[in-house]
Amino acid sequence: MTAGARGEAARLLEEAEAYRALAVNSAQGEAARFLSVYEEYVKAPEVTRRRLYLETMEKVLGGMNKVILDGVSGGEAGQGVVPFLPLNELGRNNTPQAGAAATTGGTN
Repeated sequence: MTAGARGEAARLLEEAEAYRALAVNSAQGEAARFLSVYEEYVKAPEVTRRRLYLETMEKVLGGMNKVILDGVSGGEAGQGVVPFLPLNELGRNNTPQAGAAATTGGTN
């Protein structure tokens, strides 16, 4: 075996060992997280169930620009919901053409 082949073999062994350590540490971390969630679940199942649901919905729907009504706040869906004008977003969405049209029109 040449020195180059021995060096390559040693490099591959080091990479394999690093990957093994990464996989073991990741698995141990996930197991520890699961056990901590399970301990909290045993103490308060409904609270933990609701928290896990909300965390999952936050991950899934976090980047969306949507309003979701669940109908829990009373009566039919949408009851008690007050529409609002997102003033902080008006400046961001204006294009130069839309801004010019807004300033030149409407002075009767």
